[in-house]
Amino acid sequence: MDQVFDAIIVGAGYIGCSIAYHLCSAGLKTAIFDQGSLAAGASAANYGNIQIQDMELTKSVAMTQMGRALFATLEDELDWKIGLRQIGGLLPIENENQWAILQKRQAALQKIGIHSELISAENLHEIEPYLKESSLLGALYHEQEGQIDPFQLIWGYTQRAKQKGLKEFYYTQVCGFDLQNNRICGVKTTQGNFNAKKVILCTGAYTRHLGQLIGRNWNVHYVLGQAMVTEPVDFIIHNHIASASFFEEGAQVKKGTLIANMAISQSVHGHILVGESMYEADHFKTHVPAASLPAITNCWLRYFPFLKKLRVLRSWSAAVADVGDGLPLLGPVASLEGLYIATAFRSTVIITPLVGKTIAQILTTGQSDLDITSFLPERIIDETN
Repeated sequence: MDQVFDAIIVGAGYIGCSIAYHLCSAGLKTAIFDQGSLAAGASAANYGNIQIQDMELTKSVAMTQMGRALFATLEDELDWKIGLRQIGGLLPIENENQWAILQKRQAALQKIGIHSELISAENLHEIEPYLKESSLLGALYHEQEGQIDPFQLIWGYTQRAKQKGLKEFYYTQVCGFDLQNNRICGVKTTQGNFNAKKVILCTGAYTRHLGQLIGRNWNVHYVLGQAMVTEPVDFIIHNHIASASFFEEGAQVKKGTLIANMAISQSVHGHILVGESMYEADHFKTHVPAASLPAITNCWLRYFPFLKKLRVLRSWSAAVADVGDGLPLLGPVASLEGLYIATAFRSTVIITPLVGKTIAQILTTGQSDLDITSFLPERIIDETN
């Protein structure tokens, strides 16, 4: 078995597969590893929305706008249909506090050139005909969002990367790193040791654990999030809809406490994607707690009571990573030459093509079109944001 590569990617989700494609396209001999199967973690649990509605507004604007622009030509670039379609984003508002928060957000979006609109409750039926607006004050609406099929995006990147030489190692856990004189030389896995002068961690909720193996304490937290999917129906939901309560500052809750908020979309195949509940945990178990599905159901039926007879096909739970300041970890690791991180993005789909391109540029030229200064892995993280 060939165990020497130019670059090794750990984590085969959206980001890892995009990086694999871009590195292989740049001529690097590349391998990708995952402790499970392809797209087995948070990427498989994702709705596939190309969304700006939850974008961090101080340091992530350029990244989000550059990422969104790349989707215009992505299907042609890959010669692969990813189910790309335009949808809107809608944030229903239930109280005056939410209205004030989103009014400020709408003004901030306007300043950076992103159009959004506050819609009164009586006009919501024009945008989302089946939404029950009687308990709402209105909503913040983003017209220019989008959606893809998550699996087709990942498969498209992976298949094209394989044609360019990508080697895949699934069900192979990385359990250590080969470090020599503060340089990365490879990874130690359950299938043996593999050598590379460049290693990229796209490992989401598992990033902190991997860092601890080399004495680093990267500030990546995670929650376990749950959602479910219904049988396919005619296209009746026109936007990705998420409660404005996401933007309200939440009270401190005890670890393990289940929190539910409404997040609903219709997939490119007509299934209704319904969420979400979440809780903070010290484990990575993917069982769905008994309280999750009733909590989710109560949330979405307040908005769409006529959907109560739809059959649910399955539910899932996945570990979803975040950083306290709302920014990802992206770029080289200080004082460990050859080690890079690309993980914990607030909204992953919209920046997936850009992150792959950015890592490839950094590895091959030492610079990138995207300024990653604010995202460097070992920055000082302000968790008050």
